Amino acid sequence: MNIALSRAAIVGATGPTGRHLARELQQRGVAVRAVSRATANLDRCFPDPAVECVAADALDAAAVARAVAGCDLVVDCIGLPPDRMADHAATARIVAAAAQETGARLLQVSSWWGFMPVRRLPLNESHPRAGGNTYARARRAAEDVMLAAGAAVIHLPDFFGPHVHTSTLQMPLREAAAGKTMNWIGAADTEREYAFVPDAMAMAADLALRAEAYGRSWVFPGSGPLDARRAAEIASAHLDRRVKVRTAPRWLLRALGLVSADLRAFAPVLDDYLQPIRYDAGRLAELLGPLRTTPYAEAIPATLGGLQAGRGGQNATATDPTA
Repeated sequence: MNIALSRAAIVGATGPTGRHLARELQQRGVAVRAVSRATANLDRCFPDPAVECVAADALDAAAVARAVAGCDLVVDCIGLPPDRMADHAATARIVAAAAQETGARLLQVSSWWGFMPVRRLPLNESHPRAGGNTYARARRAAEDVMLAAGAAVIHLPDFFGPHVHTSTLQMPLREAAAGKTMNWIGAADTEREYAFVPDAMAMAADLALRAEAYGRSWVFPGSGPLDARRAAEIASAHLDRRVKVRTAPRWLLRALGLVSADLRAFAPVLDDYLQPIRYDAGRLAELLGPLRTTPYAEAIPATLGGLQAGRGGQNATATDPTA
């Protein structure tokens, strides 16, 4: 059943998911209030005067309550850096309480990390959510807060595309766009599934308008399996030059972590990212109908074009795929 939404507050709006979701909600007739800590980032990311911008720290309960007041949908798009992963549960409690105070529905954009370690493929909502690294437990704790508050919780694959700064696919594409060798985590033939962020947020906006979405988890799809060789082939065809790939096995990544802060931050999820991953979004398709995803042959060139034009994005963390 479709529901009517008049105004949505997106907390953590200046990350890529928040920016794309804002646009998709506007296209569906929903007014958007963008909420983030830094006024300068809000002004840069949302120059459209139709988007109301409100500065608020997600750990300030009073500020968040004021920021979401009067909205009938509150979205948690918060992605925190590695040294603050434990704060996800705290921000979830604050956002959930603020939404309940104003009587709004809740939606959380999360990742697949809460399902780590992956025990079976394809991954769907029935997969166990237990154990795992510190990042997995932090994400899971925040999701549990949201589910208890009646939220719709979205589990995204790693994503790429416009305004994405850092992800396991976006980083190699950034290197290709800059004329460099693509550095790839794991073996060249390991297939992993990635979501083109505009696709994912179009589905998220559709989901937000369905009453049946709330109080449940939803695994989102990517664009199918992709390995390093195929990514390089697509990039090569678009850039009209041969794009080389350098793969990094576990031992090398751990060694590089001694000198790279980003790789050190990635250490807790490293073993999970060396494994294949696929997603089963059958539950979502049952609710929304056929799901449209952009083929990599189109999405990767679009991403490379944006990177070359300087639209790669800002304000993402080193590891968190929802940032």
